[in-house]
Amino acid sequence: MKQFTTRQMVLLGVLLETNITLIHAPSQAGSYAEQHAYCTCMVVAAVLCLPIWALLKLGQRFPNQDLFQAMISSSVVIGRILLLLYFALFLIVFGRDLWIIADLVKAVLLPRTPFFMISLIILLTVVYMARGGMNTILNMSEIFIPISIMTLLTMPFFFGRNMDFSELRPFLYPSMTGIMKGSWYMFSYMADILMLPFVLQGKNYRPQGAWWGHLIGTAFMVFIVTLMQVVIGLPILTRLFYPSYELARQLYITDFLDRFDLFVGGFTIPTLLIKVGLDLYILSMAVKRLFPHVQGALMVWPVGLLGYVSSFIIFSNSIQIYDFSREWTMVMIMFFIIMPLVLWLLLWPNNKGKERGKEYKARLGNGPVH
Repeated sequence: MKQFTTRQMVLLGVLLETNITLIHAPSQAGSYAEQHAYCTCMVVAAVLCLPIWALLKLGQRFPNQDLFQAMISSSVVIGRILLLLYFALFLIVFGRDLWIIADLVKAVLLPRTPFFMISLIILLTVVYMARGGMNTILNMSEIFIPISIMTLLTMPFFFGRNMDFSELRPFLYPSMTGIMKGSWYMFSYMADILMLPFVLQGKNYRPQGAWWGHLIGTAFMVFIVTLMQVVIGLPILTRLFYPSYELARQLYITDFLDRFDLFVGGFTIPTLLIKVGLDLYILSMAVKRLFPHVQGALMVWPVGLLGYVSSFIIFSNSIQIYDFSREWTMVMIMFFIIMPLVLWLLLWPNNKGKERGKEYKARLGNGPVH
């Protein structure tokens, strides 16, 4: 696997932490935290610092392996069991993201197109993306993520008088119970930033890129959630299914650009596809780590079809995904907070583990899925 730059790590961190989160989570957080909905992003960010630190320490112990390899090389039996559990977790994440994006496209752009056709087209796109490996995903990220971020950051200049900062009052009377409940829903999406160590080797998962990606992603989340509050208004925000799309709909630049939301969506949809492509790439990497002699590219199509079918089995409609955020947070806490700390304690380096890791690495190789 090639050496990744800090800029690329930051872009991937921002993508994972903010991309899917902005679709549903702000309305759920606002329902409990009310005018302090933006504080939920900061609470979640503070909680995520501990697992990020633990994963960085694991990366230093296994510089030439990703987290999947580190688990198997340290204990073949227990490592494979953990890998299967994480495979099931990422399969649900893939199905969830596929459902959310397909439903968003159907509601906004293609209301008369059957849902299964939209999701199948998305699957075809992300399959070819995942077959290209991390190089393809990173190249697309370097193009679309900065454009998408700059587009959203310039939106306040066009809202003007539509922003009502009284929606943030009272400033000094936060409901800590409401903020904690809102943070519970926000965590289930923002925790996706912890997926990076599963595809990056320890030497590529560096502290500078991890912390800057987390910091910029958190700042971006606070900015957009606050913008939703002052533009849309809290009473309406808490009743919206797609608050980020409604925020873009509020843009109006002369009669010629009265559908400026389509322009914003044109740069946002590709970033959503990159997120789903990264989910599929992680699933394919998990299969490759389980069966070292299988070529990774051959697994992309079967794994993608498995995720496609599983998404319809697990979820019947988008309302279930919206409501499932409450239970899903507990699963994410188990796998992305408790488990990294347990792995940090269990995967303590020793000579036997190093010899086993060298043997496994010799059979597996270091290349990405291709």
